[in-house]
Amino acid sequence: MSAKVTNSWGSALLSKTVRSPAMRFHDFRLLLASALFDSMGFMGETVVLGWVILEMTDSPFMVGVAVGIRHAPAFFLGVVAGTVADIIDRRKLMRSLMALSALVALGMGLLLSSGEAQLWQLLLVPMVGGSIGTTSMTTRQSFVFDVVGPENALNGMAYLSLAMRFGGMIGALAVGFILANFGPGGGYFVLASGYLGSTIILSFIRSRGQAAPAGGVNMLKGVVEFWTELRHNRTVSALVIVVVFVEFFGFTTQALMPSFARDVLEIGVEGLGLLTAIFAAGGMLGILLVSVFGEIRRQGLVFIVALHVFGGALLILGFAPNLYVAIIAILVMSAMMALSDLFSQTLMQRLVPNDLRGRAMGVWTAAVGTAPVGNLTIGALASIFGVTAALAFHGAGLIAVAVITVSVFGKLRRV
Repeated sequence: MSAKVTNSWGSALLSKTVRSPAMRFHDFRLLLASALFDSMGFMGETVVLGWVILEMTDSPFMVGVAVGIRHAPAFFLGVVAGTVADIIDRRKLMRSLMALSALVALGMGLLLSSGEAQLWQLLLVPMVGGSIGTTSMTTRQSFVFDVVGPENALNGMAYLSLAMRFGGMIGALAVGFILANFGPGGGYFVLASGYLGSTIILSFIRSRGQAAPAGGVNMLKGVVEFWTELRHNRTVSALVIVVVFVEFFGFTTQALMPSFARDVLEIGVEGLGLLTAIFAAGGMLGILLVSVFGEIRRQGLVFIVALHVFGGALLILGFAPNLYVAIIAILVMSAMMALSDLFSQTLMQRLVPNDLRGRAMGVWTAAVGTAPVGNLTIGALASIFGVTAALAFHGAGLIAVAVITVSVFGKLRRV
């Protein structure tokens, strides 16, 4: 009986996905396929970079530094990347960025395969890759809105996130296996192939999109225009502030996964690949919930509820007594991570004029780019007090952020 119910639910979900308004667009389906391959590289790099740094330095703090350096360009380049995405044809920009990502990953693979890699090189190359990734992410998220239009924006962003997390799950498992059997150089060659696949798929996208902005603004004027909008639009400003603190307390916990796998759970590098894949799987479950319900009216309220559950799951992970509890906590936590990203991204684009959407996503990316501060903090806490204490502290901090958000930012609750 339960098997029939499960099959029926799965068939209904598949049917709903296929018949989704967003999936009618040919270019959107191509964008999803390209995002899947891109995410194989991005999430796979999280596994291989963190493990290599941990093995080289035996320091959770240095893993936090490495992950922080990879995400730092988002803070410094977010608004600029968003302005570029509003000026340049987004199709051409995405193709160029994916080709560059493939070259960077290939270069990193050759460096690690040579056996001559030094720590400063392992910290420099991710900075370059992070700069490319910042612009790529901002452009892709804006292009979803271009293709599917404002009426299907949440649905389109949900499917994009689903494709990215599915690709991330595949990339994490593949890189975990390659890393254990062929070394870190082989892991980066897998990443390069993912980025190359994304580049090829993007070359088949035909249209600029039904809601694409006209462009034509210069760089400086574009940046000034958005800061003016941000100063007057208090709801967007509040959302940016919340995203900064959610990133600091919630998303930076992934920097501790190498130490959590090796020192707390004692499951090694393939276990790290498994945990990273579970992160992706949990995110997929969260996004599937949204795809079942379709367009949600009170998106701000759902966003705030997700933050409360996110913090609770992170707190449980900090005190997880065994692998099974850790897996459940990671599944719930990553589902809430996905919903947090999805609703904050969609709200950011809904709350600004159409010609500022690229810059809105640039500011969102800059807010996410504050992660290096959190990575350094959580790495230092783990080095001094242990991984468990660091996770618990960040979980409690995230719950506090959620409570303050629902208490102070009333308008955000109502949008």
